[in-house]
Amino acid sequence: LFRSDWSRCTDRIDIASAKDNFNETGYINVVDFLSKAEVQVIRSELQRYIDEVVPTLPPDRVFYEDKSRLNTLIRLERMHQHDDFFRQFSESPTINGLADALLGKSCEPNNVQFFSKPPGAKATPPHQDGQYFMHDKGMTFWLALDVADAINGCMYYVPESFKGGLLDHQKGDTLGFSQALVDYPAEFSKREVCMEASPGTLLGHHPYTVHRAGPNKDPVQWRKALGFTFWAKDCKTDSQLKAKYQEYQESLKAQLEAEGKI
Repeated sequence: LFRSDWSRCTDRIDIASAKDNFNETGYINVVDFLSKAEVQVIRSELQRYIDEVVPTLPPDRVFYEDKSRLNTLIRLERMHQHDDFFRQFSESPTINGLADALLGKSCEPNNVQFFSKPPGAKATPPHQDGQYFMHDKGMTFWLALDVADAINGCMYYVPESFKGGLLDHQKGDTLGFSQALVDYPAEFSKREVCMEASPGTLLGHHPYTVHRAGPNKDPVQWRKALGFTFWAKDCKTDSQLKAKYQEYQESLKAQLEAEGKI
């Protein structure tokens, strides 16, 4: 089970400074949000989850670059629904409450994900999470478990891009990222910031912040991270949003099954 003695997120970060930066750029970057010892706990629990839980999961919860090769795992979905540790982590004040402080809304965990780029993994296309959320009342956090750099596929943010609202997307061909921006203008390429991260670094971004990740060109180094999404609690009472989101998820699952990707 998750250690309840881990300190609160509000004791790990200067909230006022982080909120100012978030409101200006659309993202945060907190180095050493978790200690080395805490990262090691997460890594151990993740390996347990992969060994013991993944074999029991339905195919739409597990994604591989090549589903015939188990060592090409690139993504896990809804981990909090299948494991007490990751549910308790997402609900704990170690991370739960940070979205509330930055957004000024009462939020709750929506998803816990594992993002991985094994050697040779493809790039993640530029996109906005709001295209998947179907709203802007939430936030995504990305917790580095390995070193992430320009070689092995770190994140890139476009500062202030969230101020332009939701941009046009189209169907993407990258497994796990079904949506991609129709256009990634030269201006974005010039402005984007390389978000290299050490283990324990926490990145976080607005649903409309444009971001991408490069391919993993390192021959041996993986790039692993946990993702947490938090949505405003009032999303739960929006029946129209819930129906629209569920319809999209079911359509995506059917598409992936038809293409033999899951």
